[in-house]
Amino acid sequence: MISLKKFIDSNSVDSEAVEPVRPEPGPRDQDSASLLFAYQAALAAMGVCGQRAVPVLGDMIHSALARIGESLSRSPSPAVVLDSRVMVEQQLNLWADRAQQNLKESEQTIRDLLLVVFEATESTGIRDEKFTKEIIDLSNRLRTIAGLDSLPLMRRSITENAGALASCVKKMADEGRESVRKLTSEIAEYQTRLVASERRALVDALTGLANRRGFEQQLDLRVQERRPFSLLVADLNGFKMANDRYGHLVGDEILKQFAAKLKVQFLPEDTVARWGGDEFVGIVLGSATEGAVRADRVRHWVPGEYKIAIERQAVSVIVEAAVGTIAWNGIESGPELFARADKEMYRVKQSSRELSRV
Repeated sequence: MISLKKFIDSNSVDSEAVEPVRPEPGPRDQDSASLLFAYQAALAAMGVCGQRAVPVLGDMIHSALARIGESLSRSPSPAVVLDSRVMVEQQLNLWADRAQQNLKESEQTIRDLLLVVFEATESTGIRDEKFTKEIIDLSNRLRTIAGLDSLPLMRRSITENAGALASCVKKMADEGRESVRKLTSEIAEYQTRLVASERRALVDALTGLANRRGFEQQLDLRVQERRPFSLLVADLNGFKMANDRYGHLVGDEILKQFAAKLKVQFLPEDTVARWGGDEFVGIVLGSATEGAVRADRVRHWVPGEYKIAIERQAVSVIVEAAVGTIAWNGIESGPELFARADKEMYRVKQSSRELSRV
Protein backbone atom coordinates (compact mmCIF):
# COMPACT_ATOMS: atom_id res chain seq x y z
CA MET A 1 0.00 0.00 0.00
CA ILE A 2 1.52 3.35 -1.03
CA SER A 3 1.45 6.44 1.20
CA LEU A 4 -0.91 9.37 0.62
CA LYS A 5 2.04 11.54 -0.44
CA LYS A 6 3.15 8.98 -3.04
CA PHE A 7 -0.48 8.75 -4.24
CA ILE A 8 -0.54 12.51 -4.83
CA ASP A 9 2.92 12.59 -6.45
CA SER A 10 2.11 9.67 -8.72
CA ASN A 11 -1.06 11.41 -9.96
CA SER A 12 0.45 14.91 -10.45
CA VAL A 13 0.52 16.24 -14.05
CA ASP A 14 1.86 19.30 -15.82
CA SER A 15 -1.02 21.81 -16.12
CA GLU A 16 0.24 22.84 -19.60
CA ALA A 17 0.79 19.36 -20.96
CA VAL A 18 -1.59 17.69 -23.40
CA GLU A 19 -3.82 15.15 -21.65
CA PRO A 20 -2.18 11.72 -22.11
CA VAL A 21 -3.99 8.60 -23.21
CA ARG A 22 -5.25 6.82 -20.09
CA PRO A 23 -3.34 3.48 -19.77
CA GLU A 24 -4.85 0.27 -18.57
CA PRO A 25 -5.04 0.16 -14.75
CA GLY A 26 -1.80 -1.21 -13.32
CA PRO A 27 -0.65 -2.12 -9.81
CA ARG A 28 0.05 1.52 -8.92
CA ASP A 29 -3.43 2.60 -10.09
CA GLN A 30 -4.95 -0.17 -8.02
CA ASP A 31 -2.94 0.93 -4.97
CA SER A 32 -4.03 4.54 -5.46
CA ALA A 33 -7.67 3.52 -5.77
CA SER A 34 -7.37 1.36 -2.65
CA LEU A 35 -5.81 4.22 -0.69
CA LEU A 36 -8.56 6.62 -1.81
CA PHE A 37 -11.23 4.07 -0.91
CA ALA A 38 -9.67 3.60 2.55
CA TYR A 39 -9.62 7.37 3.07
CA GLN A 40 -13.32 7.64 2.14
CA ALA A 41 -14.18 4.70 4.40
CA ALA A 42 -12.32 6.39 7.29
CA LEU A 43 -14.38 9.57 6.76
CA ALA A 44 -17.61 7.55 6.81
CA ALA A 45 -16.50 5.74 10.00
CA MET A 46 -15.70 9.06 11.71
CA GLY A 47 -19.17 10.33 10.82
CA VAL A 48 -20.85 7.25 12.32
CA CYS A 49 -18.75 7.52 15.49
CA GLY A 50 -19.70 11.18 15.79
CA GLN A 51 -23.39 10.22 15.63
CA ARG A 52 -22.94 7.61 18.34
CA ALA A 53 -20.82 9.85 20.61
CA VAL A 54 -23.14 12.89 20.61
CA PRO A 55 -26.50 11.99 18.95
CA VAL A 56 -27.86 15.53 19.16
CA LEU A 57 -24.92 16.74 16.99
CA GLY A 58 -24.43 13.51 15.03
CA ASP A 59 -26.13 14.56 11.79
CA MET A 60 -23.89 17.63 11.53
CA ILE A 61 -20.56 15.77 11.45
CA HIS A 62 -21.97 12.77 9.53
CA SER A 63 -23.35 14.93 6.71
CA ALA A 64 -20.24 17.13 6.51
CA LEU A 65 -17.83 14.19 6.22
CA ALA A 66 -20.15 12.44 3.75
CA ARG A 67 -20.04 15.49 1.47
CA ILE A 68 -16.24 15.52 1.60
CA GLY A 69 -16.13 11.82 0.74
CA GLU A 70 -18.48 12.37 -2.21
CA SER A 71 -16.32 15.20 -3.53
CA LEU A 72 -13.38 12.78 -3.67
CA SER A 73 -15.45 10.38 -5.78
CA ARG A 74 -16.30 13.11 -8.28
CA SER A 75 -12.76 14.52 -8.56
CA PRO A 76 -10.07 12.35 -6.96
CA SER A 77 -7.27 14.72 -8.01
CA PRO A 78 -4.25 15.42 -5.77
CA ALA A 79 -5.41 19.01 -5.20
CA VAL A 80 -8.88 17.87 -4.07
CA VAL A 81 -7.34 15.27 -1.74
CA LEU A 82 -5.11 17.91 -0.14
CA ASP A 83 -7.99 20.37 0.20
CA SER A 84 -10.12 17.69 1.81
CA ARG A 85 -7.63 17.31 4.65
CA VAL A 86 -8.15 20.95 5.62
CA MET A 87 -11.93 20.61 5.31
CA VAL A 88 -11.96 17.47 7.50
CA GLU A 89 -9.87 19.23 10.16
CA GLN A 90 -12.21 22.24 10.14
CA GLN A 91 -15.36 20.09 10.45
CA LEU A 92 -13.89 17.97 13.26
CA ASN A 93 -12.79 21.07 15.20
CA LEU A 94 -16.24 22.65 14.79
CA TRP A 95 -17.97 19.45 15.91
CA ALA A 96 -15.62 19.04 18.90
CA ASP A 97 -16.27 22.62 20.06
CA ARG A 98 -20.04 22.16 19.86
CA ALA A 99 -19.88 18.75 21.58
CA GLN A 100 -17.83 20.23 24.42
CA GLN A 101 -20.31 23.09 24.77
CA ASN A 102 -23.24 20.64 24.81
CA LEU A 103 -21.59 18.63 27.60
CA LYS A 104 -20.90 21.78 29.64
CA GLU A 105 -24.53 22.87 29.30
CA SER A 106 -25.76 19.44 30.47
CA GLU A 107 -23.46 19.52 33.49
CA GLN A 108 -24.52 23.06 34.35
CA THR A 109 -28.21 22.10 34.18
CA ILE A 110 -27.67 19.36 36.76
CA ARG A 111 -25.60 21.67 38.95
CA ASP A 112 -28.39 24.27 38.83
CA LEU A 113 -30.92 21.67 39.92
CA LEU A 114 -28.77 20.51 42.83
CA LEU A 115 -28.19 24.06 44.04
CA VAL A 116 -31.94 24.80 43.85
CA VAL A 117 -32.75 21.68 45.88
CA PHE A 118 -29.95 22.53 48.29
CA GLU A 119 -31.32 26.02 48.92
CA ALA A 120 -34.86 24.72 49.31
CA THR A 121 -33.93 21.97 51.75
CA GLU A 122 -31.63 24.28 53.73
CA SER A 123 -34.33 26.92 54.19
CA THR A 124 -36.86 24.22 55.09
CA GLY A 125 -34.46 22.84 57.68
CA ILE A 126 -34.26 26.23 59.36
CA ARG A 127 -38.06 26.47 59.60
CA ASP A 128 -38.63 22.84 60.65
CA GLU A 129 -36.22 22.20 63.50
CA LYS A 130 -37.49 18.65 64.00
CA PHE A 131 -35.82 17.54 60.76
CA THR A 132 -32.92 19.99 60.78
CA LYS A 133 -30.16 17.38 61.06
CA GLU A 134 -31.51 15.10 58.32
CA ILE A 135 -32.14 17.96 55.93
CA ILE A 136 -28.77 19.62 56.52
CA ASP A 137 -27.02 16.29 55.90
CA LEU A 138 -28.90 15.89 52.65
CA SER A 139 -28.13 19.50 51.67
CA ASN A 140 -24.42 18.92 52.24
CA ARG A 141 -24.47 15.82 50.05
CA LEU A 142 -26.24 17.76 47.31
CA ARG A 143 -23.67 20.55 47.58
CA THR A 144 -20.88 17.99 47.19
CA ILE A 145 -22.52 16.43 44.11
CA ALA A 146 -22.87 19.86 42.49
CA GLY A 147 -19.11 20.30 42.77
CA LEU A 148 -18.25 17.14 40.83
CA ASP A 149 -16.61 17.54 37.42
CA SER A 150 -17.96 14.40 35.78
CA LEU A 151 -21.52 14.12 34.46
CA PRO A 152 -21.63 10.30 35.02
CA LEU A 153 -20.51 10.79 38.64
CA MET A 154 -23.25 13.37 39.13
CA ARG A 155 -25.91 11.00 37.80
CA ARG A 156 -24.66 8.10 39.95
CA SER A 157 -24.53 10.23 43.11
CA ILE A 158 -28.02 11.61 42.48
CA THR A 159 -29.35 8.06 42.11
CA GLU A 160 -27.66 6.97 45.34
CA ASN A 161 -29.23 9.87 47.27
CA ALA A 162 -32.70 9.53 45.74
CA GLY A 163 -33.91 7.40 48.64
CA ALA A 164 -32.78 9.93 51.21
CA LEU A 165 -34.44 12.75 49.27
CA ALA A 166 -37.72 10.81 49.04
CA SER A 167 -37.64 10.11 52.77
CA CYS A 168 -37.10 13.75 53.65
CA VAL A 169 -39.83 14.88 51.30
CA LYS A 170 -42.28 12.43 52.87
CA LYS A 171 -41.46 13.60 56.39
CA MET A 172 -41.78 17.22 55.38
CA ALA A 173 -45.10 16.44 53.72
CA ASP A 174 -46.37 15.12 57.04
CA GLU A 175 -45.19 18.17 58.96
CA GLY A 176 -45.50 21.07 56.59
CA ARG A 177 -47.47 21.08 53.32
CA GLU A 178 -46.23 24.51 52.31
CA SER A 179 -42.61 23.38 52.49
CA VAL A 180 -43.40 20.39 50.28
CA ARG A 181 -45.25 22.57 47.77
CA LYS A 182 -42.24 24.82 47.25
CA LEU A 183 -39.77 21.94 46.96
CA THR A 184 -42.07 20.05 44.59
CA SER A 185 -42.42 23.15 42.44
CA GLU A 186 -38.65 23.47 42.07
CA ILE A 187 -38.24 19.78 41.19
CA ALA A 188 -41.15 19.92 38.71
CA GLU A 189 -39.48 22.85 36.95
CA TYR A 190 -36.26 20.86 36.59
CA GLN A 191 -38.15 17.82 35.33
CA THR A 192 -39.78 20.01 32.69
CA ARG A 193 -36.38 21.27 31.60
CA LEU A 194 -35.03 17.73 31.52
CA VAL A 195 -37.96 16.46 29.41
CA ALA A 196 -37.54 19.39 27.02
CA SER A 197 -33.83 18.64 26.73
CA GLU A 198 -34.51 14.98 25.96
CA ARG A 199 -37.10 16.01 23.37
CA ARG A 200 -34.62 18.31 21.63
CA ALA A 201 -32.14 15.43 21.50
CA LEU A 202 -34.66 13.44 19.39
CA VAL A 203 -35.35 16.23 16.86
CA ASP A 204 -33.42 17.06 13.68
CA ALA A 205 -32.25 20.65 14.11
CA LEU A 206 -32.55 21.53 10.39
CA THR A 207 -35.98 20.14 9.46
CA GLY A 208 -37.78 19.89 12.81
CA LEU A 209 -38.65 16.25 12.11
CA ALA A 210 -37.58 13.40 14.35
CA ASN A 211 -33.89 12.59 13.90
CA ARG A 212 -32.34 9.16 13.43
CA ARG A 213 -32.26 8.44 17.16
CA GLY A 214 -35.93 9.44 17.58
CA PHE A 215 -36.96 7.32 14.60
CA GLU A 216 -35.13 4.25 15.89
CA GLN A 217 -36.90 4.58 19.25
CA GLN A 218 -40.30 4.76 17.56
CA LEU A 219 -39.48 1.84 15.24
CA ASP A 220 -38.50 -0.35 18.22
CA LEU A 221 -41.71 0.67 20.00
CA ARG A 222 -43.89 -0.31 17.01
CA VAL A 223 -42.20 -3.71 16.78
CA GLN A 224 -42.76 -4.29 20.51
CA GLU A 225 -46.44 -3.34 20.21
CA ARG A 226 -46.85 -5.95 17.46
CA ARG A 227 -49.47 -3.92 15.62
CA PRO A 228 -49.51 -3.78 11.79
CA PHE A 229 -47.51 -0.94 10.26
CA SER A 230 -45.45 -0.09 7.18
CA LEU A 231 -42.08 1.59 6.78
CA LEU A 232 -41.57 4.21 4.07
CA VAL A 233 -38.12 5.33 2.86
CA ALA A 234 -37.70 8.35 0.56
CA ASP A 235 -34.47 9.56 -1.05
CA LEU A 236 -34.12 12.80 -3.04
CA ASN A 237 -32.89 12.36 -6.62
CA GLY A 238 -30.28 14.81 -7.82
CA PHE A 239 -30.04 16.63 -4.49
CA LYS A 240 -26.25 16.46 -4.40
CA MET A 241 -25.99 18.13 -7.80
CA ALA A 242 -28.28 20.97 -6.68
CA ASN A 243 -26.33 21.26 -3.45
CA ASP A 244 -23.01 21.50 -5.31
CA ARG A 245 -24.38 23.94 -7.89
CA TYR A 246 -26.17 26.43 -5.64
CA GLY A 247 -24.44 25.91 -2.30
CA HIS A 248 -25.31 24.39 1.05
CA LEU A 249 -27.70 27.16 2.10
CA VAL A 250 -29.91 26.39 -0.89
CA GLY A 251 -29.50 22.67 -0.22
CA ASP A 252 -30.60 23.13 3.40
CA GLU A 253 -33.65 25.11 2.29
CA ILE A 254 -34.60 22.31 -0.13
CA LEU A 255 -34.42 19.79 2.71
CA LYS A 256 -36.57 21.99 4.97
CA GLN A 257 -39.25 22.53 2.33
CA PHE A 258 -39.24 18.83 1.39
CA ALA A 259 -39.60 17.87 5.08
CA ALA A 260 -42.54 20.25 5.54
CA LYS A 261 -44.40 18.87 2.50
CA LEU A 262 -43.61 15.31 3.53
CA LYS A 263 -44.91 15.76 7.09
CA VAL A 264 -48.41 16.86 6.02
CA GLN A 265 -48.88 13.55 4.17
CA PHE A 266 -48.80 11.64 7.48
CA LEU A 267 -51.28 11.36 10.35
CA PRO A 268 -50.46 12.60 13.89
CA GLU A 269 -50.02 9.04 15.18
CA ASP A 270 -47.49 8.25 12.43
CA THR A 271 -43.78 9.07 12.64
CA VAL A 272 -41.83 11.13 10.08
CA ALA A 273 -38.06 11.52 10.43
CA ARG A 274 -34.90 12.57 8.67
CA TRP A 275 -32.66 9.51 8.56
CA GLY A 276 -29.64 11.52 7.44
CA GLY A 277 -28.43 13.58 4.48
CA ASP A 278 -31.23 13.63 1.88
CA GLU A 279 -32.93 10.43 3.07
CA PHE A 280 -36.24 10.50 4.99
CA VAL A 281 -38.29 7.76 6.67
CA GLY A 282 -41.86 7.35 7.85
CA ILE A 283 -43.78 4.85 9.97
CA VAL A 284 -47.38 4.38 8.81
CA LEU A 285 -49.74 2.62 11.23
CA GLY A 286 -52.25 0.22 9.70
CA SER A 287 -52.35 -2.41 6.98
CA ALA A 288 -49.98 -2.83 4.04
CA THR A 289 -52.65 -1.23 1.84
CA GLU A 290 -52.59 1.91 3.99
CA GLY A 291 -48.79 2.05 3.67
CA ALA A 292 -48.99 1.73 -0.13
CA VAL A 293 -51.65 4.47 -0.34
CA ARG A 294 -49.50 6.79 1.78
CA ALA A 295 -46.47 6.13 -0.42
CA ASP A 296 -48.49 7.03 -3.53
CA ARG A 297 -49.55 10.32 -1.91
CA VAL A 298 -45.93 11.15 -1.13
CA ARG A 299 -44.87 10.39 -4.73
CA HIS A 300 -47.68 12.57 -6.08
CA TRP A 301 -47.60 15.61 -3.77
CA VAL A 302 -44.09 15.99 -2.34
CA PRO A 303 -41.81 16.11 -5.45
CA GLY A 304 -42.04 19.06 -7.83
CA GLU A 305 -40.73 22.60 -8.26
CA TYR A 306 -39.12 24.20 -5.19
CA LYS A 307 -38.49 27.95 -5.20
CA ILE A 308 -35.60 29.01 -2.99
CA ALA A 309 -34.57 32.55 -2.02
CA ILE A 310 -31.31 32.80 -0.07
CA GLU A 311 -29.27 35.99 0.35
CA ARG A 312 -30.77 37.73 -2.69
CA GLN A 313 -30.39 34.54 -4.71
CA ALA A 314 -33.62 33.17 -6.18
CA VAL A 315 -33.51 29.73 -7.79
CA SER A 316 -36.07 27.20 -8.93
CA VAL A 317 -35.16 23.54 -8.41
CA ILE A 318 -37.05 20.47 -9.59
CA VAL A 319 -37.02 17.95 -6.77
CA GLU A 320 -37.75 14.28 -7.37
CA ALA A 321 -37.71 11.43 -4.90
CA ALA A 322 -37.53 7.65 -4.96
CA VAL A 323 -39.99 6.17 -2.47
CA GLY A 324 -39.99 2.60 -1.24
CA THR A 325 -42.45 1.09 1.23
CA ILE A 326 -42.53 -2.28 2.99
CA ALA A 327 -45.05 -3.71 5.48
CA TRP A 328 -43.77 -5.29 8.69
CA ASN A 329 -44.08 -9.07 8.48
CA GLY A 330 -44.74 -9.50 12.20
CA ILE A 331 -41.48 -11.25 13.12
CA GLU A 332 -38.52 -9.19 11.88
CA SER A 333 -36.63 -6.65 13.97
CA GLY A 334 -36.60 -2.92 13.29
CA PRO A 335 -33.16 -2.96 11.57
CA GLU A 336 -34.22 -5.92 9.41
CA LEU A 337 -37.36 -4.12 8.29
CA PHE A 338 -35.41 -0.95 7.52
CA ALA A 339 -32.92 -2.92 5.43
CA ARG A 340 -35.78 -4.33 3.32
CA ALA A 341 -37.43 -0.92 2.89
CA ASP A 342 -34.11 0.71 1.98
CA LYS A 343 -33.46 -2.00 -0.61
CA GLU A 344 -36.93 -1.43 -2.09
CA MET A 345 -36.26 2.32 -2.31
CA TYR A 346 -33.02 1.73 -4.24
CA ARG A 347 -34.85 -0.66 -6.56
CA VAL A 348 -37.35 2.10 -7.33
CA LYS A 349 -34.51 4.59 -7.84
CA GLN A 350 -32.74 2.25 -10.28
CA SER A 351 -35.95 1.64 -12.22
CA SER A 352 -36.47 5.39 -12.58
CA ARG A 353 -32.94 5.81 -13.94
CA GLU A 354 -33.48 3.08 -16.51
CA LEU A 355 -36.76 4.63 -17.66
CA SER A 356 -35.11 8.04 -18.03
CA ARG A 357 -32.54 6.55 -20.42
CA VAL A 358 -35.25 5.16 -22.70
